[in-house]
Amino acid sequence: MMKTIVTSVCLLLFLAGCSSSEEKVTKRLVHQSVSLPGMMIGSSHGLQKLGDEMIIMEYRSDSLFHRVDLRSGKYLGMFGVKGQGPDELIRPKRLHFYGENGLSCYDFMRQEVRLIRKDSLSGEMQTRTLLKRNDYWAFDVIPYGNWFIANGCFNDLQFGLFDKDGRLVEAVGELPYKDEEERKIDPKNRAMAYQGTLRITEQGKVAFAANNHKIILLYRIAGGRLTDRSEIIDWYGEYEPDLSVGEGAYSVVHNGRLPMAYKDLAVTEDCLYALYSGRSFKDYGLRQQECPYVYVYDWSGRQLALYELDLPIQCLCVDEEARRIYGIANNPDPELVYFDF
Repeated sequence: MMKTIVTSVCLLLFLAGCSSSEEKVTKRLVHQSVSLPGMMIGSSHGLQKLGDEMIIMEYRSDSLFHRVDLRSGKYLGMFGVKGQGPDELIRPKRLHFYGENGLSCYDFMRQEVRLIRKDSLSGEMQTRTLLKRNDYWAFDVIPYGNWFIANGCFNDLQFGLFDKDGRLVEAVGELPYKDEEERKIDPKNRAMAYQGTLRITEQGKVAFAANNHKIILLYRIAGGRLTDRSEIIDWYGEYEPDLSVGEGAYSVVHNGRLPMAYKDLAVTEDCLYALYSGRSFKDYGLRQQECPYVYVYDWSGRQLALYELDLPIQCLCVDEEARRIYGIANNPDPELVYFDF
C-alpha cells in the first residue's frame, strides 16, 4: 500500500529573496479576454486544446471540466462528475494530449489514468480508465503509446517508465540535490520538494519543470527506455522536511521568502514554454501562483525568448501554429485569456 503523501502549504520566512527579472525580457505580450457568458471558473488547475475546443479543469464545482468552442466562441458547459463512483473523478492532476482526438489525466486520489474523448456521434465527452494501480508513489502519470511515464519516487529515483499493465520497467534520475547535505534527506521528502510539471511530445520528448526550484530536466523515450538526460539549472530553492506529519507520511516546508519557479509547462516538438512566477509567498501570498513570465527554450536547453505578460496567468496552453498562448487569469475574476506572440 502506498504510504501517505502530504503536500504542505506552510512556508518558512527566513532567507533573502531572489529577483525574477535577472534576464532581459524579449517582448511584452498584451492579453485579449475571451468573453464566455455562462462560464464561471472557481479554481482552474489546467487547460488543454482538444481540436477546436478548450478543456479547462475546475476544482470548485460538482463537475471537473469546462468546454469552450474556440471557433464559435461559445461556452458548451461542463462534464466529468466529481465523486468516488466508478465513472467519477476526485482530483485529476493535469491534462495531457492523448493522440489526435483525446486527452488524458491522472487522478491522484484514485491512482487512475483516465482517457477523455468526444463521442463522434453525440458530441458528448466520455471518460474511461486506462490504468489503475494502488502502489504508485507518483504525482502524475502520462500515457505514451504502450508505455506510461510518471514523476514521483520509484526505487528512490524521480521518473518511472511503466508497461501497459502498469509494471515498472525502468526508473531513472536521482532526485535533485544542491549539495551532499541535501542528498542525505529521505528521497520521498526530496520528491515532495521537487514536485513540478511533466510533459511529453508525440515524438517522445520528455520535459519536467520544478515548482520551487528553477530547474528543467529533459529526456527522450526510445526503445522502451528514458534516455538523453540534460538539465537547465538556474537555482535551487530552500526547504525543510516537515516532521510534524508523523511516521509514514512525507511533507516539506518551503522558504516563503524565495520565489516560486515554474507553475506550468507546455511542449511542442521544437520548443518548451515554461510559465514562471518569480513571486514569493512573503510578498504576494497566494498570488504567487499568478505568473507574469513565459520562458521559451529549445530541446537542447538554449533559451530562445522570455515573454512578460501584461496580465499574470495561473496555467497555460500553447497553440504554436496560431502563435498564441492561452491561460486563465484573475481579471479580477478568473477568465480565459490569450496572448499572440
